[in-house]
Amino acid sequence: MSREFARYRAIGHRIVTGFLQPEVLLLLDVLNSAQRAKQVSGAAAEIGVHHGKLFIGLRLLQRSGEKAVAIDIFGDQELNVDGSGHGDLQKFLSNVNLWSSMDDVVIHQGDSTKLPPERLRELAGGDVRLFSVDGGHTAEIVFSDMKLAEATLADGGIVIADDVFNQQWPGVAVGTLRYLEQGAKLAPFLIGFNKVFFAQPDYCLLYRAEVESAVSGRLRLATGESVFAGHDVGLVAPQGAVDLLRRSATIRSLYHRTYREMVRGLQVVSGRGGSAR
Repeated sequence: MSREFARYRAIGHRIVTGFLQPEVLLLLDVLNSAQRAKQVSGAAAEIGVHHGKLFIGLRLLQRSGEKAVAIDIFGDQELNVDGSGHGDLQKFLSNVNLWSSMDDVVIHQGDSTKLPPERLRELAGGDVRLFSVDGGHTAEIVFSDMKLAEATLADGGIVIADDVFNQQWPGVAVGTLRYLEQGAKLAPFLIGFNKVFFAQPDYCLLYRAEVESAVSGRLRLATGESVFAGHDVGLVAPQGAVDLLRRSATIRSLYHRTYREMVRGLQVVSGRGGSAR
């Protein structure tokens, strides 16, 4: 982890306005290391950068000469058909300059659904290895953005899709499922912190294993397994004090014994007697 990325993860992301659960930066750091170990290279890109909260993290994971492409409508809010975001170019530029730099950053202001893959490759200087999809939240826009990410993704690249399970934006789930049902070349491998992570099928098990290994043993994080649209996925979620107690066999046994004793005491007081099962 670079010193700049560590600084941003510790401090910067708290200052930049936007919507990002901080654990996502941990997951990105782990996945970036896994990509580097496999010699996966390429640009970073994000559709819907808002004020740069996630984009800066992506930018700081890039090596010198690797570009980072910011795609947003910014001031063209007449294109914001669902009101899902209000990007601000000046705030974005200020935040990127404060926590990183504009070196190798390319800005495309416009409708992502009108951006051809060939043009994005020109902007990125090649394929994309880390691609955040967080633009318009209608089913049609999400489907289009996922297809664009798929078409420009490097071998071993990762797509980070936002708000797939957010109850405020059901169109995101519809668009994502439509993408998966219509010949998708990418598969989900991890769900956590309001993000779903996708990769080519050959890389899914590797990336899942890397995350599970990195998260295992962290008291504040829990992992699990599930299935999403027919694909095996890993789960990672925050774990509070109550969750820790529930996972402890000793605590569960103590709880049940205390509960039974309490029930017996209530029965005695009420004059019903008997025993509690």
